Amino acid sequence: MLEKIEQYEERISGMSKELEQVPEVKALLDELLNDLSTSIQQNHALRRTILKSSSKESRMSTKLRDALYE
Repeated sequence: MLEKIEQYEERISGMSKELEQVPEVKALLDELLNDLSTSIQQNHALRRTILKSSSKESRMSTKLRDALYE
């Protein structure tokens, strides 16, 4: 996903002449890219947390689980 952000940044820098005429759009695009980067980082952190919490759950043996479900 970071590659995608880099591609967006390259495309935006390629439009620098047009963006100089409308600085509000440039500011908005920069803010959106920053928000997107933050969201991606939060997403990765949440995924790591979920993976850690799921691995800490107590695991029943298959015989015990089968006996409980009968």
